Amino acid sequence: MKSLLTACCFFFLLYNSSKAGEYPELIKYDQANAIFGQKKYSEAAAMFQQLIDEGYNHPELYINAGNAWYKANRTGLAIYNYEKALILDPFNKAALHNRSVANQRVEGYVNDLPLLFFQRWWLQLQHFYSPNGWAIGSIVFFWFLIAVVISILLKPSLKPALLKWGAVTSGILFLCFISLAVSAYVSVNTHDTGIIMGNVVKVKAGPDQGSKDVFELHEGTKVQVTDATQEYCKIMLPDGKTGWLTCAEIKRL
Repeated sequence: MKSLLTACCFFFLLYNSSKAGEYPELIKYDQANAIFGQKKYSEAAAMFQQLIDEGYNHPELYINAGNAWYKANRTGLAIYNYEKALILDPFNKAALHNRSVANQRVEGYVNDLPLLFFQRWWLQLQHFYSPNGWAIGSIVFFWFLIAVVISILLKPSLKPALLKWGAVTSGILFLCFISLAVSAYVSVNTHDTGIIMGNVVKVKAGPDQGSKDVFELHEGTKVQVTDATQEYCKIMLPDGKTGWLTCAEIKRL
């Protein structure tokens, strides 16, 4: 039943993006799944990636790509795709489970700090609409606020208490919607985290080749980028460790 629902969701995603009566992307998606079933995992992953590169942005597509890369023993790319799915749908059970399984392959893996209850609540609320959806809502409530204020100024004969409550309510909703619009936009467009792609990467004390090696990171490790030069990125791990490595070793989310 779950797989049927997933197929239906993806079908409608492609329907909205294709010319009427033509579904070449859906055919490609089915072909990738068929190739995955034949255990040609690298080829299947490449086909899923081609759909992603063409602009199809859906959690299930990233999850399938992650599964194919995982089976192809490309742990870094697998985790990268699971993380991309979770950016779109932070509480997707399949992506969370598969990422957890893939992280077991990562040598020296450090767990992310768990979210506090209010952080989870804010994240759920933030993903209730897209950034554009929150922005449109903020515009609607802004103009409603303007209309109420104009009514108060031009028609004092109207019930002032009701109008004041309307102004306060629309003002609060405007602030909530604009805050969520900004937060959702920043979340989608901020690329300060990434996945290590090299098998073994030396992390250095400073942003140059001659600096002392301080520790090693392995393929699939998720890092936060806190600073960067033209060639080197300063990274931080969930346990607080910091260091520098070449930016080419990181695939940004």
